Amino acid sequence: MISGKKSEREKFAGALETYAIEAMMSDGKALQMGTSHNLGQQFSKVFNIRFEDRDQKLQYVWQTSWGVSTRLIGALVMAHGDDSGLKFPPNIAPVQVVIVPIPTGNWKENILPLARDIEKKLEKEGLRVKLDEREEFTPGWKFSEWEMRGVPLRVEIGPKDIQKKQVVVVRRDTGKKESVAQSSINKKLSEMLKQIQKNMFEMALQFQKQNTHEVKDYDEFKAIMESKRGFIKAFWCEDRDCEEKIKEETMATIRVILMDKDKKAARGKCVFCQKSTETVVYFGKAY
Repeated sequence: MISGKKSEREKFAGALETYAIEAMMSDGKALQMGTSHNLGQQFSKVFNIRFEDRDQKLQYVWQTSWGVSTRLIGALVMAHGDDSGLKFPPNIAPVQVVIVPIPTGNWKENILPLARDIEKKLEKEGLRVKLDEREEFTPGWKFSEWEMRGVPLRVEIGPKDIQKKQVVVVRRDTGKKESVAQSSINKKLSEMLKQIQKNMFEMALQFQKQNTHEVKDYDEFKAIMESKRGFIKAFWCEDRDCEEKIKEETMATIRVILMDKDKKAARGKCVFCQKSTETVVYFGKAY
């Protein structure tokens, strides 16, 4: 995820400053997820929005605008999802743990009571838990459904697990299966959810780093845009004509202009016209 100051031409309705949050989706395209605008007194003067200050004088208000919407959900789905469906980070997953009892033999007397007991224990730990005791669907069908819904952890309980005093836990982020003792399931699952949260962030960050390229000339820029996915970090002279020509030829636009604190190189040459400049930007194809 990259944040930075947008260029002058993209400032909203004369805003003094605009900051944006951009994220790389799983196909390498950029999605702007939210912006904040310092509107100053641009609108208050037009619409006569005033207040009485401590000296009992009327002053025009200073305004800001914060744009965060449901596209954050879209970004979440597109950044983490895979061919099996959704993949929710545990911190925001509606259901963090789903328990699936295996309906074999006299399962309602032997397996279901244990599943309900585990559900209660996990809920006491503050976890969001769902017990899937539906009889009209097979375990395999349930496994597929909850994977598609993106539930971080799936707990399977069968006859053999009863005998061994354990359960089988499956992670949605890696697909890894692990046997967990029933006596330590509360602590173990809480730890696993923290691990999943961290792992999903690191996977997304690693994907972004692997698909972010630095170039020095326009030929290299075009070659990457034609053959690879992701962002291109390059110098830009701040001339709108350069950006427009790059957009016409490659469909890439400037997504973010780096703030001074994020810059590593002092000066360079514009990727298109080769003029000397200090401005570093990220280009990318976007939704």
